[in-house]
Order: sequence, then C-alpha cells, then structure tokens
Amino acid sequence: MKIIRIYQCEDSVEGIFTAVYVAWAARYGHDYIKLQIKSEDGSTNYELFSEYIDVKKDSALADKVAESIRKKISVSAYQMVVRAALSDHPCKANSIYHFLVRGFAMGAKVVDHLSDKYVQDIFEMNRRVGNDSHYYKEFLRFQELENKVLLAKIEPKCNVVELITPHFADRLAAENFLILDVKRKIATVHQANNSWFLTYLSNDEVEQLLSLAESQQDYEQLWRTFFDSIAIKERENYACQRNHVALHYRKYMTEFMKKN
Repeated sequence: MKIIRIYQCEDSVEGIFTAVYVAWAARYGHDYIKLQIKSEDGSTNYELFSEYIDVKKDSALADKVAESIRKKISVSAYQMVVRAALSDHPCKANSIYHFLVRGFAMGAKVVDHLSDKYVQDIFEMNRRVGNDSHYYKEFLRFQELENKVLLAKIEPKCNVVELITPHFADRLAAENFLILDVKRKIATVHQANNSWFLTYLSNDEVEQLLSLAESQQDYEQLWRTFFDSIAIKERENYACQRNHVALHYRKYMTEFMKKN
C-alpha cells in the first residue's frame, strides 16, 4: 500500500499552482496526493505514514498550470480557482488540486458537478472571498497623510487587496493612494492618473506606515466627534448595527475607532 505524499507550498496562487504541477508530474496517483500550505512559523502537525515534500514557487511552472486550466477546462474555472487560492480556508491547496483532477477529466462541466466535495469546497471559498471583497469596498476608509497620499488599512480574512483595488482605482483615478493589508504585509500602490501595482513590505516598512498614520489623526478625531454628535442615543441598536457592520470590519473604520 502506498503512503500519502503531502506537497507543502507557499500560500499564494503561484505557490499552489507550482505544487499542482510538481504533484501531477510525479504520477504517483491522485488518491495518494495531498497539497498543504506551509505554516508561516514553520511548524507542522505531521501525519503518520506520510511523506512530506517541500515545493518552491516557480513562476514558469505556475504559468503552465494556469494556461492549462484556461484551455482544457474553462476561463471561468480558472477564475474560480484563483479566487479560492485567495481564501483563508486551511485546506484550499488540496481542494484546488483535486478540483483540477476532476476538471481536466470532465472539462468545463466540472463547475456543475456540485455533488462532489471538492467542487463544493471551491464554490464555498469563492463565496467567502466574494463576500469579503464586497464588504471592504463598502467599509474601506482612507486617511490623508502629510504628503497628500491616501492610506487605507485593512486586515481581511481572505487575501482580497488585489480584488478591491481596481474598484478604488476607478473611483479615485486622480489620487495617489495605498491600501495596506497589515496582516499579510502587502500593499497595492496607485499612482494618480496611472496604473497600480502590488508590493510586499518588510516588518519595518509596515511599522513606519502605521506610525505615520497614527500621527495624522486630527481630521479623524473631528469625524468621530461628528459621528457621535449626530447619533440619536434613544435609537441605538447595537445588535442591528452588528448585523450590518460586523465587528471584524470595524478595526480601521474611522467612525468606530476610539477617540484619544
């Protein structure tokens, strides 16, 4: 009896796609293969009677997988898999691999095979990522720094910063702005009347941005005072408020931040 091979990869679209390529090329047998995201602190709960293989991200291999998905399954399936890779689901890499196993066998109709566990997983991840990105389009708050750059801070459950940036790039085309994912230490940077790009930040760079933001709070204090002053105390309904704005999204929303 074969032992299970577990391919560990980086938590990114490229990292997962690279692991898909390496695992598939091994021809070990899909039923004996699992994909797993490497933990950030390097710790792993090892499974007994399993072989662990570390996979390094390779852009060329990831591109081959992406192209195969678009050509042999569908563009729609590719978009679903990419969005699933942005979710916070702990088993997303494995679900993506086994979804693709079925997709390459069935073609475009795999997305209709909802009785399958892995297809269900991909749909659920897409729903979760879609909800997270939708809420941040509504709840994102910018503040203006001394250099006139607009800064927004978020800590989303899913990796949605690239999904929400086009929305704000369209509406704030004439502004220089930066959307910082504090948890993942990544940011999208938009240049006024130009394009935007994604960048990875060091711990020091994140701390510098947060420190700079903390020093620019005069207008935020005015806004919070105004928000409190127009509230009708007799009509406060915190249960209803939580239904519309979950606590998770309030950390960097100006009107919910505590006044100094």
